Amino acid sequence: MVDLSKNEIQELQEKLILIYKYINQERMYEKFFFEGLDIKKSFKMNNKLINKLLEMKDSEEFLETCIIELEELKTKDMEIEDKISLNDILNNQDFEDLYHKYDMKNPDDVDKLDINKLLDFT
Repeated sequence: MVDLSKNEIQELQEKLILIYKYINQERMYEKFFFEGLDIKKSFKMNNKLINKLLEMKDSEEFLETCIIELEELKTKDMEIEDKISLNDILNNQDFEDLYHKYDMKNPDDVDKLDINKLLDFT
């Protein structure tokens, strides 16, 4: 197992949160407008990870687990009585700051996020 620094953990979590938010919005959009229809989106992101996540049925649950586990890593030295929830983590985020930090104008710019260097375990 590779140890990530606290800053790397924070960066990875923030980027996964932005990806989660994008995928969640895409799913809500598809459910609202295309529920019951067999529509294939022709637009593909340049980021292969995001494309794979968009194809996965349980990508939101997968990302939720990853985000919570990263939060647990960040707070492992702290005394926390309650179980950490995704809603708590998301409510503590300032998305405008995150968009600015990662040079994004809106959630569709999620394609700009590069998490490969943080996930490189070799």
